Amino acid sequence: MTITTIFLSFILLLFGHANSESQLNDKEQTVLLKLKQHWQNPPSLSHWQIPPSLSHLNSSHYCNWPEITCTNGSVTRLLLQNKNINQTVPPFICDLKNLTVIDLSYNFISQEFPKALYNCSKLEELDLSQNYFHGTIPVDIHRLSGLHRLNLGANSFYGNIPASVGQLTELRTLQLLQCAFNGSFPREIGNLFKLESLQLAYNVNMTAAELPSSFTKLKKLKLLWITASNLNGEIPDTIGEMEALVHLDLSINNLTGKIPSSLFMLKNLSVVYLYKNQFSGEIPLVVEALNIDVIDLSNNKLTGSIPDDFGRLKNMTGLSLYSNQLSGKIPDSIGRLPSLMVLKVFSNNLTGTLPPDFGRYSMLVEFQVADNKLEGKLPEHLCDNERLVGVVAYNNNLTGELPKSLGNCNGLKIVTVYNNRLSGGIPSGLWTSLNLSVLILSHNSFTGELPQRVARNLSRLEINNNIFSGTIPAGVSSWKNLVVFVASNNLFTGIIPPELTSLPYLTTLFLDQNRLSGPLPQDIISWKTLNALNLRRNKIYGLIPRELGNLAGLTELDLSENQFSGPIPPELGLLRLTLLNLSSNFLSGRIPIQFENDAYASSFFNNLALCASKPTLNIRKCDSEVEPQKSSKHPSQCLVLIICMVAAALLGLLVSLFVVRFHRTVEHQTSQFSPPVKTIDGSAEHHSRVGELRCMSQAAASAAPDEQRCTGQATRLAQIF
Repeated sequence: MTITTIFLSFILLLFGHANSESQLNDKEQTVLLKLKQHWQNPPSLSHWQIPPSLSHLNSSHYCNWPEITCTNGSVTRLLLQNKNINQTVPPFICDLKNLTVIDLSYNFISQEFPKALYNCSKLEELDLSQNYFHGTIPVDIHRLSGLHRLNLGANSFYGNIPASVGQLTELRTLQLLQCAFNGSFPREIGNLFKLESLQLAYNVNMTAAELPSSFTKLKKLKLLWITASNLNGEIPDTIGEMEALVHLDLSINNLTGKIPSSLFMLKNLSVVYLYKNQFSGEIPLVVEALNIDVIDLSNNKLTGSIPDDFGRLKNMTGLSLYSNQLSGKIPDSIGRLPSLMVLKVFSNNLTGTLPPDFGRYSMLVEFQVADNKLEGKLPEHLCDNERLVGVVAYNNNLTGELPKSLGNCNGLKIVTVYNNRLSGGIPSGLWTSLNLSVLILSHNSFTGELPQRVARNLSRLEINNNIFSGTIPAGVSSWKNLVVFVASNNLFTGIIPPELTSLPYLTTLFLDQNRLSGPLPQDIISWKTLNALNLRRNKIYGLIPRELGNLAGLTELDLSENQFSGPIPPELGLLRLTLLNLSSNFLSGRIPIQFENDAYASSFFNNLALCASKPTLNIRKCDSEVEPQKSSKHPSQCLVLIICMVAAALLGLLVSLFVVRFHRTVEHQTSQFSPPVKTIDGSAEHHSRVGELRCMSQAAASAAPDEQRCTGQATRLAQIF
């Protein structure tokens, strides 16, 4: 063979290869444009264009399209997720002979499983998730024998998962989550020895069944996720043989029995989610899985104590054991974990004191220990690292003051420590913490005064049943985002400032059982969102503002045990009140007709100058509606009536002087002189002698001049003196 012959052969070979490559490019280009046309030219693929005048080396070559990956100039990956495709998968897609990956996830494709994909002979990854595929998975799906990854999740597939899935022996990832499957998980999945990720979660229609023991034979499995899929029975002890397991999530099922001790012996284990099951017994005490990051065993029936070995888990960032029946002390070593960010152990029977080092060595974010029997102080270092977002410690027996570190904790959003025995003042910086939205300090012994300013985002402030004092500051007008303000049963004095009515989102205002005085602000129309107003048991006087009737959302109104006088504004009758209590005031006149029914039968006690059209509300009938008496009277009757009128006037003057003299002593006399009377809220109260005189004064002022009423007034006066 001459040199010339060799050269010509080489040229022909190059030309043949180039010609072959050109033909392949033309064919793949045609298939891609045909796909675009089949899918009705979605706007997301508008850049799929190749002008004939441009060569394949131009930037418009399909290998440069972002959805396409080419290897050696040929299409191998088709990544079409979230492209608004709503047409079927056509058979000619497999004319892309070198295709290894098809990803059509997050589209709107509706059809049965596209069996035409069997012709994609080199296919390794198929993702049809987050679409509207329906029907059953075909029993011959094992024909896709080269698959490494199969994701059919979040579709409408139903029926049984075919056992033939267990013949896809090259699978590394199997994702069949959130479909309408029924039946049980095929045990043949345990034959997929190369499987590293098994995701079968949120198949809520599955028949209740145990976790197949064959699954624990998957020695290479790193992720096992079967949340909310009707599992019951116990976790097999052989789960301790899954030596590669890193992430276990069997949450929200009906699993029972003990947590296998072998589980916490797995060296690679990092995440354990077993929450919302029916596990019982003790948590395994020996823990060798020192790489654990998160443990969540909440919402079970676990008993016993928190293992001391949890204090060895230096990488643990989250520990959630809430809503169980755990007892004993929280190990001090847990407070020293350097990576701990989240602690949730609320709703148990834990006792003892809290570990003092919480927050000192770690970036603590959530601290939730509520609803236990814990004693002592809150850890002083909770917010040393200024990452703390929430302190939830209500319903315990905690004592002492709030940690000073909370005053320098700008990340705080929630502090709920009600129902404890905490005392002292509130750290000044806590009131104004930048992100604080909920502050609930109720049922403690906190002292001090309200600040002029609070956190900008504060929406819920509950400080009832404490020993706070002073006035409600005028600066309350700056509490613009407040929705709930509950300050009952404290020692607040002074008036209700007009600035309080300017809060645009306030729905609940409870200031009852304080020492507030003065009249109500008149400009209360600003409370447009108010649903509940309780000012019971204060010393507020004056008229009930008729503007209350303009608060269309008001459903609860309690102004009882104050010193309101004058008529009940008829505008109140326009409200849809589910609770109304105006008892024990100095109100007079006719009650609005809308309240003359049994629903409000207890709303007007101890207002003797009130009347109704019908005497059915424990108040008298209005005089104007009493049948007229005959005008002819005996001369002796006239004399008696004149005497009664004079006596009534003198009685009114005498009673007024007496009320003023004894007004300040009414509270301590209450329990000595009168029996308890049931109020609208079910509590037992007493009528003082002064209260009786007040009622007599009202009755005397409005009494008709007849002998019987005059005699009754005189008799009661004699009993008092």
